Amino acid sequence: MRAGTLVVAAPLLRFDDSAVDALRTLTTSALPGIVAFDGARYTVIPGSQVLRIALPRYILDDPALARVWDEASADALATRLRERTVADLVAALDRPARQPEPSVDSRATTIEVAAVMSAARVPLVAVVDGTEYVGVITVNALVEALIA
Repeated sequence: MRAGTLVVAAPLLRFDDSAVDALRTLTTSALPGIVAFDGARYTVIPGSQVLRIALPRYILDDPALARVWDEASADALATRLRERTVADLVAALDRPARQPEPSVDSRATTIEVAAVMSAARVPLVAVVDGTEYVGVITVNALVEALIA
C-alpha cells in the first residue's frame, strides 16, 4: 500500500500564522498534531506539545509546580498565546537536534511511512506529491493499514 492511499486532507500552516489559529486548527481538525511549512521543510507539531510556549519553563521542568497557579494565572496563558506564532510553537518543541523531516512522498510504502514517523517521533507525517502538499497520514491510519 502506498502513502497516497492513506492520506487525509489537513490544513497546512505557515510559520507566520498565529499560535491561536494553530490551536484552533488542532481542535477543529481532530488530528493528533498540526503541520507547518517554512518554505523549505515541513514540521509536525504534536498536539501534546502545542502548549509548551504558554507554560513557564519551571512548570515544564517540574509539572508539580503547576498546582501553585490560580485561575487568574491560567488566564494569562491565553494572553501569552495571542502574542505568539507557529514559528514560536516550532521553536518550543522538545525534539532531537537531528530529527528527520516528517514528510513522505505519496508513493512511499507503509514501511517507509512508519520509519519516518518513528524516527521523527510524531503522530502524523506530511504527504507530498512532487512539491505539492497533499495532506497527512496519522499513526492510527498507518497502524490500521499495517495490521489489516
